[in-house]
This record gives sequence, structure tokens and C-alpha cells, in this order.
Amino acid sequence: TDMLFSDNVPLEQEIALKRLGSQKGLLPIGPDCGTAIINGKPLCFANVVRRGGIGLVAASGTGLQEVTCLIDRLGGGVSQAIGTGGRDLSPQVGGSTVLMGIEALRRDPQTQIIVVLSKPPAPEVARKVLGRLRECGKPAVVHFIGLRGAAARSGGRDRVRHAGSLEESAGLAVSLLRGSPYDPRAF
Repeated sequence: TDMLFSDNVPLEQEIALKRLGSQKGLLPIGPDCGTAIINGKPLCFANVVRRGGIGLVAASGTGLQEVTCLIDRLGGGVSQAIGTGGRDLSPQVGGSTVLMGIEALRRDPQTQIIVVLSKPPAPEVARKVLGRLRECGKPAVVHFIGLRGAAARSGGRDRVRHAGSLEESAGLAVSLLRGSPYDPRAF
């Protein structure tokens, strides 16, 4: 893992740094990222939460903090939480860290459920992320701001569930982990 905390990294340098990190086998986190939980260890602005089977990748550090705390409050636990920086799902960056994060969570034996959170992604990048999640073999929850939960939900055969809020993201993830149907009134 390689964390770029600063928010003053030009876009061209972000792309180059993420490409270099990927070539060296590193998971480049950031820039403009202040939240991560790696192997149970909170980094920067992360909260101490229960360990468990839910792995997260998020372009929003505050969204990542909120969902990890909600998962903990609902009795679930976090395996890994990877902050990508706000521009990662832009057309220029192409979801570089999100896609690497999904792959890392796919290989992580602790991670049973994958959650992806983002501000509105570029449509072509959203399609790549959703495709990668469908291929990875683990159930997933996605919250792309701007999509509504009920309107965006896929059929029962799709491993990817779409959430309309941060609370719904946490509730769906914990329900999937428990193997129970999601009922917002139960949370």
C-alpha cells in the first residue's frame, strides 16, 4: 500500500503515480485520501471498528468512515477499507485504484462481501467497476451517488446490489454477510 494524503497532486501526476504503483505491485491510495483500514489497522482519519468479512473501496473518505462505523454499529465487521481519492472514478484516471482494490479484496480470504462507494462516477468507469465486481465471485454492494436503491437494484441473480444511501450500503452488506434478507426496519 502506498498512501498519498495530499490533495494538491496534479491529475497527470496522480495518473503517473497510480500507474507506477500498480507496476510495482503497490495499491496506491489517494491522493486526497485520508482514510484506510488495512489488516485491521486504521490509517489517518479511519475509525477503530470491529474486524470482519466486509471489504470496502471508496472514493469518498468521509463516506468510507461513515459506512465502516455503520457496519460496526450493525454488528458486522470490516476486513479492509481502501480510500481511493475523489478523482479515481473520473474518465482520466479510469478507476485505477478502485479496480486494484476490488482485485485485492477478491484475493483477501477475510473478505466475504465487497462494498464500493463513490461520488458520481464517469459512466464508462462505472461500467468497468460493475463488470469487475460481477466477475470477482463475491457478493457486492455499490453506492454510486445519484442512483436510487430501489430503482437501481439488479435482479436476484446478480451478485451486485445497488444501494441508494450510505445507511443502505451498510445494511445490505451486513445482511449479505449474515445470509439474511435486507429489511431496513431491522436496522
